Amino acid sequence: MSQQVVRILIIRFSSIGDIVLTAPAVAALRDAIDGPCELHYLTKKPYASVVEGMGGALDRVHTIERSTREVTDDLEALEFDYIIDLHNNLRSRRVKSALKVLAFTVDKWNTAKWMLVRGWRKEAVPHIVSRYAETLAAFGAELASAWPPIWASTPEQRSGLCIAIGATHGGKRMPQKLLHEIIVAFPLQPITLIGGATETAEAETIAREHGHVINQVNQCSLEESAQIVGRSRAVLSGDTGMMHIAAAMRTPVVAVWGCTRPGLGMSAWRPAKGSANIEPEGRGQRPCSKLGDRCRHGGHRSGDWCTHHVPSERVIAALRAALD
Repeated sequence: MSQQVVRILIIRFSSIGDIVLTAPAVAALRDAIDGPCELHYLTKKPYASVVEGMGGALDRVHTIERSTREVTDDLEALEFDYIIDLHNNLRSRRVKSALKVLAFTVDKWNTAKWMLVRGWRKEAVPHIVSRYAETLAAFGAELASAWPPIWASTPEQRSGLCIAIGATHGGKRMPQKLLHEIIVAFPLQPITLIGGATETAEAETIAREHGHVINQVNQCSLEESAQIVGRSRAVLSGDTGMMHIAAAMRTPVVAVWGCTRPGLGMSAWRPAKGSANIEPEGRGQRPCSKLGDRCRHGGHRSGDWCTHHVPSERVIAALRAALD
């Protein structure tokens, strides 16, 4: 007699980095299920390609544009056995309420983050990948010691430096002065810029000033940008999705931190050897905000964000070590 298929819905709506960081948990869940199972993933439509990059670990991807009502009927018809809520927000709660099946929900540690930002907590928040794994404890899922495959496998031969110049919030964005000093320090190293539409003008300016820079900003899909990351010898990034993609693609990543800090539990997970976190000097260890949209030193008003206090010599030294 054939075994009944266990059908599980995983929920994470956004954003790029958060979804990439669910990949180890998804792979662990797949390995833990004894017998036939279907893993479905619900996300927002703009991030479907990130989820699809997990390949065979998932059986089906469902997307919404604005409301969970867009997919509620289809999800109900699938008769899921369990829900794994890795977002824990209003939308995911609506899905759980509609489907009425046993759900396991990630602890976001929001109070601890709030206390860390205000200086009332000193201990770092547990990494989000560990918290995702804790959500799966009932299934006996155990994280592997390395990233599962994501997107296509990368070639063994790598070349050049990739710089991800974009960031959603000012407190994560690397200043032009820092980028200029870094690029000047590597005159013989092919450097590829990646980023989104909002970085187009900045990237064009950089490419005009530096002949060894290849400008791919706003010219690649997310998967194509990930492949550039995977073919590079090292990546320079802020606290953004590309930092997590670099870790997933096993490319050494030098991460420049500003108004957020690794202690918030969102640093690169098990990055490749040679990776480094570079934090600002003279502004303390405490994060200014959870998202990098506010600076406790007034950078959101003056433009003097914490990323402006990251010494270029430290970043250059870390990149040289990563490129070796």
